[in-house]
Amino acid sequence: MALLERLEVEQAHLTASERQIAQYLIAHYPQAILASASSIGRATKISAATVVRFFAKLGYGSFAEAQEEIRREVAMKLNSPMDRMAIVDTNATSTEAFLARFHALEVDNIKATFQQIDISNFEALVASILATKGKIYIIGEKNSQPIAFLIWAHLNICLDNVVLVDTGQAMVADRLLWAGAGDLLICVSVRRYSPNGLRAAQYFRSIGADVAVLTDNALSPLMPHATFRLLVQTASVSVFDSYTAMMSVAGAIVGAVARLRRNALYATLKRGEDLWSRFGTFLG
Repeated sequence: MALLERLEVEQAHLTASERQIAQYLIAHYPQAILASASSIGRATKISAATVVRFFAKLGYGSFAEAQEEIRREVAMKLNSPMDRMAIVDTNATSTEAFLARFHALEVDNIKATFQQIDISNFEALVASILATKGKIYIIGEKNSQPIAFLIWAHLNICLDNVVLVDTGQAMVADRLLWAGAGDLLICVSVRRYSPNGLRAAQYFRSIGADVAVLTDNALSPLMPHATFRLLVQTASVSVFDSYTAMMSVAGAIVGAVARLRRNALYATLKRGEDLWSRFGTFLG
């Protein structure tokens, strides 16, 4: 339950001082809560200790937990790292505290992401990957490109029809020149969304091909063009989005495909070991 919802639920049980704090937070939302408990206390002429107890009464484990919730909420609505500079930790935050909060939020991202996965949708995507007789195209630009590359690198060992789309502006159209209705596009894109990813998704649907979308928001411009949809949490205490949950979902997709291609994969890996040895791909 978010802060404003908690305030609404608890309003009948608040003392006069607590109502004053609540009114101040609502009137100056969300900036007020991103300040310190002392700042809220000075603004309302109420002690910082009372402010801290107020948040405990609302059900938060600590004042810092309430601040983290607001940071996540605000960050989800801001597009660029520059926009988010005002809400992330400052140099005043200790490295130990930063790392603890960073770790906790990464764990939350993974938990929230996997809890919201529609199993039937996930299974349908894996079945489509395995059933595709044409090519499986994978596209991701900017920060999403490493995720797209990981999916391609692993699927390429499992299947012989996987194509990583070059993301240079002049090359995307050429890579899609032979795409047809029997193909599948896997598009990875989080805010600020890639225009080429969107154009590719629109094109694939226009020719009757399926599109799998890995994105961060139900309002992503890619969603209307998706046959298969996987949403991930990207909240972070940093100015940059977290890609941890996205990487985990990508790993789950290729892991599920490898699991169902176990026998064929063994033969491919044996052939791969020979090639990797011939080309000195690895040190050992």
